[in-house]
Amino acid sequence: MGYRMWRRGGSLLPVTGKRGFFDLAYGKSEAQKLDIWLPDTEGPFPVIISIHGGGFVACDKRQKEMLEPMLYGLDKGFAVCALNYRLANEARFPEPVKDIKQAIRFLKANAANYNLLPDKMIVWGGSAGGYMTLMACLFTNDIYYDNEMDPNLRTPADIAGGVAWYPLTDIAACDDELEINSLINQFLTNGTPDSSEEYEPAMPVSLDSQFPFHNCEGWLSMFLGCPADSGSELVKKASPIYAIHEHMPPVLIQHGSGDEILPMQQSVRFAIKANTCCKDKRAQVEILPGAIHSSVRFETEENLERVFSFIHSVLCDGVCTS
Repeated sequence: MGYRMWRRGGSLLPVTGKRGFFDLAYGKSEAQKLDIWLPDTEGPFPVIISIHGGGFVACDKRQKEMLEPMLYGLDKGFAVCALNYRLANEARFPEPVKDIKQAIRFLKANAANYNLLPDKMIVWGGSAGGYMTLMACLFTNDIYYDNEMDPNLRTPADIAGGVAWYPLTDIAACDDELEINSLINQFLTNGTPDSSEEYEPAMPVSLDSQFPFHNCEGWLSMFLGCPADSGSELVKKASPIYAIHEHMPPVLIQHGSGDEILPMQQSVRFAIKANTCCKDKRAQVEILPGAIHSSVRFETEENLERVFSFIHSVLCDGVCTS
């Protein structure tokens, strides 16, 4: 028995002297801004769209531990576009999801101005950013997530694929799955413990055997505007697993078996349902044994090469460099 753990938030990466375009406004809110990091080569470039996590209530597009994995793509010939979106203290669901769609449309509509390839874009994020990644893979033709005042409303919002790390997919089921895992893990050994000086107790501080966790007032209810266990149709609408359709692009989902914030079943069940719906392996799911939420194990050289191999398979046909 111990505290639920996650990775401590780090500093913001500086942009002074970096090649690219920074703090571009794609909407009217101060939060609706994005950065475009460019490789030191000639474009136009395929694009990795980075979406930060933070439980829908915190963090930033330049958060070191959330952006650095994507920036490895610069040396591989990818532009990296990092998005901010309105957090729950400013806007509740579905507005932050609308921001992601609006930002994608902005990038596609202005691709020529920023040396980007509009038809070669993939989205990548962890935790809340993983959730937004899956929503971006699903909301292309769903007008529920359109901002009617978006000047690029007629620009397609489709993307080529997604990489989702430890995402939320079925909000109402989250606490039940965490409680099941809490019991099972008493009888299983997870090999080498996942430990790092970068870890700290998750907020709100609670024991891994303490429930409810999500089904109480906190970051998830702030995002939704209602309790996660309210039974509201809005909770279902906000859950990516119920938006799966046969035209969704390929996704790679990675989750840690030791995650005590968002249980690995969230990713497993999403992948099973997606592959059943699409009648192929549209969603690849991989479990990292023992890894906690936002674990440093996701950023090992071996795992990042695995992720970039997937990205190359989705985006590259002679336009990427390695």
